[in-house]
Amino acid sequence: MGACSDLLDVNTDPSRVSGEEATLPTLLPSAERFSANTQYGAAQYGIQYPEYLTGQTVSQFAPYGFDQLWQPFYSDALPALQDIIARAEAAGAYNYSGIAKTLLALNLMTVADIYGDAPYSEANKGTANLYPCYDKMEDLYRVHIKALLDGAIVDLARPLPTLPSLQTVQNDLIYNGDLTKWTKAARAVRARYFLHLSEKEPAMLAMAAQEAAASFTSNADDLQLNYETQNPNPWFGFLGNATSKIMQPSSYVIDLLSGRGGRFQGVTDPRLPILVTKSGTGASYIGLTPGAVAGTQADVNVNMTASSWHTRAVAPILFITYAEMQFIIAEALFNTNKPEAYAAYRRGIEASMAKVGVPAGEITTYLASPTVALSAATLTLQDIMLQKYLALFLQIETWVDMRRYQYSQTVYPGLSKPVVNQLPGNPWVQRSNLADEEPGVNTCLPKGVTQTDILWLFQ
Repeated sequence: MGACSDLLDVNTDPSRVSGEEATLPTLLPSAERFSANTQYGAAQYGIQYPEYLTGQTVSQFAPYGFDQLWQPFYSDALPALQDIIARAEAAGAYNYSGIAKTLLALNLMTVADIYGDAPYSEANKGTANLYPCYDKMEDLYRVHIKALLDGAIVDLARPLPTLPSLQTVQNDLIYNGDLTKWTKAARAVRARYFLHLSEKEPAMLAMAAQEAAASFTSNADDLQLNYETQNPNPWFGFLGNATSKIMQPSSYVIDLLSGRGGRFQGVTDPRLPILVTKSGTGASYIGLTPGAVAGTQADVNVNMTASSWHTRAVAPILFITYAEMQFIIAEALFNTNKPEAYAAYRRGIEASMAKVGVPAGEITTYLASPTVALSAATLTLQDIMLQKYLALFLQIETWVDMRRYQYSQTVYPGLSKPVVNQLPGNPWVQRSNLADEEPGVNTCLPKGVTQTDILWLFQ
């Protein structure tokens, strides 16, 4: 289902809440799950681009349209969140509309970062517009995402609705109706937004740092959706519990974690045995060469399993985290306030390690390692971005970072193109193809799209 003829009334799909059953409390949990599916769908195969995992032709930059993102956003998340916003504003329930605007801004930013131009202002109009044209990426950023984020923060600060049944947000799977935490989350999304836009307006770096500092104060604030054994994280079925591993951790991320080469030479990261699972009796962790097909390198001994942190049945889907906020502060202040950048760098590492269960003593030892400890004077942008890379394991946001720096060897030393590159001329991949289902369905498409086109934000 796409942004076109399939995007009809959200209540016509029997898998959704029916028109008779639809209320703000019944719509919210579905919208939150749809948002998690959108974030997971963006990463499911696309995570091979920042070389966390590799093993499929997607890692070789074969044509790929991110359909696992397109479908859950346009068929599920967008209609559900817009429905909540419309109902909530009509009822004066701005607590609900603030939550929905936060999630919609986050999801729409993910869509824009991957596709560039994408349907929004004409999307989800049902039979009134079966062929929505694409909004320019610049307009998505400067107009629509901005309006959603500004509106979310305003709405979350408004007085509670007069109707008693709406005064407490019900069935909130993320923060259990805690509007203070939702306000922090909206500011976290806005910090990411300002960081992205700083590529066009460097003055927004200060705004990114300001919003990040006003957002999460600990890992307990992280915007994430938790799962249970009976309703497992989608990574669990896809890779964690799968007998056939169609993707494996790449040699790039495994070498960084193992202290082989790069900035952290000789320092084994205590997250290594938590993030991935090693087989065999050898001491070394060996990842798959980016662009190689899974199962073709006999010495590779790491996989994502049911015991790997992110692919456990009960692992959360992380939308945006306290650790990310700290690395945003570190990057944003790197050229203007080195002491605070350095402090945020250390907080980001500590938060990431604590999040996945590294014991406190091991965190202290790692932070004391000379190649990690550094100082405000010796800290480099490379240190910040490599530690952010490790902290955001399996999150598609890292691909935004890599394109912001255009895969710089100064920032990401040792990062290499896949051993097989299906893009002519051996360039880096820059964007998604059009979603596979769009040509032939939508008559109002961008022309001449190729995966080598540098998106507006990164030009």
